[in-house]
Amino acid sequence: MNTKLQFGIDQLFKQQPVLMNRYPRYAAAVVFITALLLCYFPIKYALNAQWMLAISVVIIISVLLITGVRLLKKPLNVFNSVLIGVVEGMMLMYLASSSPLAAAIWLPAFLVALFLLFPFKVACGFAFFYWLTLSTSFISQLDFEIALRSTLSSCIVMMLTAVIVKIYNDAIGTAEGLATTDVLTGALNRRTMLNVLHKEHERVARYGQTCCLVMIDLDNFKMLNDTYGHSSGDELLIRFVKLMHESIRKNDTLFRLGGDEFMLVLPCLQIADAYAFVSRLQKIVPQVVNYKTVELGMSFGVCEMSESDTINELIHNADIALYQNKLSRKANTQL
Repeated sequence: MNTKLQFGIDQLFKQQPVLMNRYPRYAAAVVFITALLLCYFPIKYALNAQWMLAISVVIIISVLLITGVRLLKKPLNVFNSVLIGVVEGMMLMYLASSSPLAAAIWLPAFLVALFLLFPFKVACGFAFFYWLTLSTSFISQLDFEIALRSTLSSCIVMMLTAVIVKIYNDAIGTAEGLATTDVLTGALNRRTMLNVLHKEHERVARYGQTCCLVMIDLDNFKMLNDTYGHSSGDELLIRFVKLMHESIRKNDTLFRLGGDEFMLVLPCLQIADAYAFVSRLQKIVPQVVNYKTVELGMSFGVCEMSESDTINELIHNADIALYQNKLSRKANTQL
């Protein structure tokens, strides 16, 4: 698969996780119960010598059981979701050609399942495709009134499911945003920083890659608040975070620790390159982040992540480096 396409798909699944992955145990229980209830049909079809129908339902049951086991072990990934959706959809389309009335009965449940398997936009595309294809098949094979009722009822189920999932995703997104970001500046908060640092530390330890931490403190911030008020200070904090987001790379992350203290995490960057990068920012900040007579300088401390250091030790090392940078800047100013 094209790298850019794979990256885009991964980002989409990251932004809107599969709903089954949010509640894996409950989803697995529903999947197992559904598979158990379906066991009646292959037995019925086999007794009537309808072997292909029996096999198609057995395949559906098998996919459901594999999905349930997978959910209990680890989350579904992109490949799992696509495979499940395609296999179940193809089996339903085959069922529609052999027993259209049975397929029409199962279509609404299948459409709902798609919204549990895929991110919202992908689910909408898959659901509309299968609904349109199967509804066309029903109209050509069933009595028109029965086909019309099936088409309308499955369409209503699809639209209602889409509305409910959209509202749910928006609510979850808002709640997660409040839990992970600083309300004033939009930078990520300390709690999120610890999660990111643990993941980066694991990546450094496992793959031997590099990562640098940058502790940042804004100079003259207290003077600004005392002279012009906290609203002016808040305005400049917002301006500083905007500048940082415009300057850092996509995989870099900025966190607000509190007050005028920030942490910058720079994956896959050597410490010399991190120093050079932040030094350039240090020169730009006073030009952009200023208010009347007050310019906010930027002190920083850089440390490179090491496999042997704990997260607390890494933060402490960055803090010490920040203190040394402050002393050095004060000494240069006095000179």
